[in-house]
Amino acid sequence: MLFRNVIRLLVENFKNVYKIMLYRLIVGVIAGALCCAMILPEILDIWNSQPMDGLIDGVQNFFISFFDADHTSLSAAKDSIFASGKEVLKLIGSKATTITLAVVGCVLVYLLKRIAETLCYFAVGSTLNDRMATYSETHFFTAFVANLGKAFVYALVYVPVVFVFDVLTIGLVMLLLSAVNIFAGLFFGITLIVLMQALKFTFTGLWLPAMTTDNKPLREAFRYANKTEKRQRSKVYATYIAGVYTVIVGNVLAAISTFGSALILTVPMSYMLFICLQYVYYYTIKGKKYFITYDKIASNPDYGDREHFFDYIDETANVSAVSENTEGNAEK
Repeated sequence: MLFRNVIRLLVENFKNVYKIMLYRLIVGVIAGALCCAMILPEILDIWNSQPMDGLIDGVQNFFISFFDADHTSLSAAKDSIFASGKEVLKLIGSKATTITLAVVGCVLVYLLKRIAETLCYFAVGSTLNDRMATYSETHFFTAFVANLGKAFVYALVYVPVVFVFDVLTIGLVMLLLSAVNIFAGLFFGITLIVLMQALKFTFTGLWLPAMTTDNKPLREAFRYANKTEKRQRSKVYATYIAGVYTVIVGNVLAAISTFGSALILTVPMSYMLFICLQYVYYYTIKGKKYFITYDKIASNPDYGDREHFFDYIDETANVSAVSENTEGNAEK
């Protein structure tokens, strides 16, 4: 089955998970430092201001008076909180321009971070393609440098598209939460997130494999879908829904059982899982054989068959022995 091959490829190429983890850690630290440098001075300035000190003292006095049942002090504390709160809001309003610029700067840093991470995913996809096509070992740094120009063009388009898509998803979820009660909102909100993320992968998932496997330029990767792929898009979408749910459940269980420690590994593993899924889909849609392990090759004998699309079997082959025997029999 297709998803079984994805898991096998993930396990077979698991070292790429550690590369993604290290790369994301380095990029995340740099991006975090830049964001702190832009917004932390303004936050500290507000936090250390006299109105904020008055607000904190008012809140402390409010709780002390509440537990002491001192109604006079409680009323005075409430008045102090309101007065100090107005002063804090005035201070924030006086820094509106600076804070807005800092927030915009953080958004730009976030986008640059996503672009840098996309360069990593492009390189990992290139190494995965080499392993699937010829079972060759390509070093990450070699693939990163060799594909840097093409990866950068891909990232410049892919990241803004995904960013707009994610912002739209958040907006729809917030609108949904405001329209229904909290329990129904959580149910439908998570469902909406899964459906939207699966939709995003369905329409962008073939760009990266098309550019690395068949060396298609980005423009051709956009127009890649042919009639066969359009007919099977519903099946691709359904599989991505299952993949997104699997990733969510896996990360939540890992976070709960290890107090968040396992997320260091499971998050990059989730990215690697979707990269493997994209390439397995591409090879399957194109009817190409690919290596799962050294002695296992997958193929899609029903390529072009609408009714049996993806219902392919694993072909187990000893690569060296079988190829030699085949050539020998052909000569005879």
